[in-house]
Formats: sequence, structure tokens, C-alpha cells
Amino acid sequence: MASACAGMPARGPSDPPTIDQALEDPDARILWIGAHPDDEALAGPILARACRGLKRPCAMLVMTHGDGGECLRWPSCFPSLAEVRGEELREVARRYHATLEHHAYWNAPLPWARFPVRQDIAAKWIAQGDPTDVVVRAIEKFRPTVLLTFDADRGFTGHPEHQLAARFAMAGAAKARWKVKNAYQILNHFWITRMVGTSDPNQPTDEFDTHVECGSAGRPCLDVALRITKAHHTQARDMGTVRLLRPQMGTFWLRRVDPAVEAVVRPPTQPAP
Repeated sequence: MASACAGMPARGPSDPPTIDQALEDPDARILWIGAHPDDEALAGPILARACRGLKRPCAMLVMTHGDGGECLRWPSCFPSLAEVRGEELREVARRYHATLEHHAYWNAPLPWARFPVRQDIAAKWIAQGDPTDVVVRAIEKFRPTVLLTFDADRGFTGHPEHQLAARFAMAGAAKARWKVKNAYQILNHFWITRMVGTSDPNQPTDEFDTHVECGSAGRPCLDVALRITKAHHTQARDMGTVRLLRPQMGTFWLRRVDPAVEAVVRPPTQPAP
């Protein structure tokens, strides 16, 4: 009844595991694939549950150093924004007890209004070395049972590089010899974004309660994840906004996907609608 009231499909005994069941599997291994050094914040409570609360092996694969973004670290981002954001991400991975593979694919510089279209960014990335092959190697090396990434159509915030990270993740997962059992896209399905029409268009198949305890009694995974966001000093504005939205973040939504299908339906080089 609860799942029906929430708009989630009821599950039967032959259905695939829920996200909670996938994380709680004693053999679970979790791989996060994102575009920028702070993207993991948008899956933070799930990573906190898996990597810290349940102590499952975790890995992060991040495509860019975010050098097209802003620097809000005082007095400066010396020697470069890319290097400082790389240091911040290494600290975040350490706090999540995760291994990190960090690449330096081209990052569209602000402002958003000047971002190239998705397929043009894809061409720039492929020219540097096809990210599909990067994903294949990462999957075959780490052998995850759970893959987490963004929605491939809107990418949680509308950022084309979020969409590309998801699309290359699916292409790599489809091509890899190691087959990921449980692949999920994190969806922006908060009530306020649904109300104003900026939520991800795809419908969720799973919900995650961010208030589940994370390692110590009474400490929600949401609060563990929000505390870790403070390591992104250069991105104080965006991370501050994430922390301010805590009251709206009791539930996270996910869409279970088949990488083989996603790779065909949503290839990285497909033009945005």
C-alpha cells in the first residue's frame, strides 16, 4: 500500500532487488560515475550508506577536474583550479573510504548560457580518448555489483556533462565483459522541481530513505553526506545550497536501468532534443 500511495510499482518475489537490498548484499561493490569533482554530493546519502554505514567496497570514476567552474576558496585556487578541485575530490573519496579514478576531460567553462550542446562536448571527450573504454576498464578492474550515475536525459541539473557521464557509463557497462547486476540513475524528483518543471523526465523505480542510520546510532546517512560536502571549499556556493535543502532531502529517487538497452537508446553522441 505504501509503494502504491507513493506512485512506486509493487514488487513481486521474482523482481530484481531494491536499491536497499542491492547495497545490503554482503558481496556488494559500488561504483559511482560522475562528471565533476562535486557530483557525488547528488548521490551522497546512498554512498554514505554503502561505503561508510555498510562498509562495502566503493570506487569513484570522475571525468573532469571541473576547471571550467568557479573558485570560492580564499585567497585563491593556487596553483590552478583543476589541481585544487582534484585535491578536494581526493579528500572526499578518503572520507567515503572509496578508491578514486579521476580524469581530465574537457570541462565547459561558465557561464551555463555558453555551454556547447551535448554532442559537441561528447566529440571533445572522445577526441581525448573514448570515455567508453575508460568505463570498461574501470568496471573490469573493480567489478562492481552496483553502478550509480546520473539520469541520461537531463542529468539532475540539466548539465550536459552530467548527461554524458551517464551515457558513457551505460555504454561502458554494456561493452564490459563484467556485467553489473544493478545499474541505477539518480533522479531529481523532488517536489519543488516537479512543480516548476525542472525534474528529471524519467520515472523512478526505487526510493532511498536518506534518514537511515549510517554507522552510528541516530546519525542519518544524509547528515554524513552533507558534512562531507564541506570538503569542496571551492564550490561553497553550490554545496551550501545543497546543505540548505536538507529538509527536502528525506527521500532520493532512482531509476533501475539495463545498460545494454540504455547504450542503444541513449548513445553519447545523440543530439539533445
